[in-house]
Amino acid sequence: LYGTCSSGTPDCFFLPITNCSIPSKVDGNQTIHINANVAQWSNPIYPPIFQNRTFNWFRAQLLFYLLRYKPQILTHVQDTIAQYFKPSSIELHHPFIALYVRRSDKVTSREMSQVYSLKQYFDLFDADARKANIRNIYINSEDQQIFNEFIQLNKEKNGYYNLLSIQARKNVVFGSLTNMPKEERGQIVLEFLTDLYIEANADLHAGTLTSNWCRLVDEMRLTLGKISPYYTPENRYLVDMPM
Repeated sequence: LYGTCSSGTPDCFFLPITNCSIPSKVDGNQTIHINANVAQWSNPIYPPIFQNRTFNWFRAQLLFYLLRYKPQILTHVQDTIAQYFKPSSIELHHPFIALYVRRSDKVTSREMSQVYSLKQYFDLFDADARKANIRNIYINSEDQQIFNEFIQLNKEKNGYYNLLSIQARKNVVFGSLTNMPKEERGQIVLEFLTDLYIEANADLHAGTLTSNWCRLVDEMRLTLGKISPYYTPENRYLVDMPM
């Protein structure tokens, strides 16, 4: 996933967790390691100091910390946005909605019960967007067809929405990503990180509940204090899937 980066770790894209070594004792107290990669859904483990917080809150805070972009990655993301957004700064496009539409392998693997049309997503937030006078929308999807759907749908809405997008490769899912050459994988990950930056900074977010990507965006937004409604056409979580 790290392209040609020599370290082959998340440090290729994100700031290191710490520049300090881990001592065996802190203030005379023995430090402990918590194995948090076991039963993370049914019996989550997190530091006692945060026991009065929900696990979702802790996970979102930890995730936000781990995904702090390195300066050169942030520069790349901002340069990409400047290349495709007119005007070039994301701050000049507020308020805007970010929409992620997941299809393809999520449907064939039955993690999603069906393919949802773009109209089904728009029907969830269109009234709220008009009340708030939000016209800009950023659309992200692995399905290239979604942009043709937007053109037709926006005609029916008399051109109300202004589309924001970046040039990125489509039809990329985890299985195809891991089979790509290193150089190509690295470029795709940079596109993902640009998408993440844009969607996390949106004023409203709509997406696909069973998508890991949408849950990632939602947790990043939670840490940023964006607790506005989350719009999704689905009514069940991945953990509700029949075995």
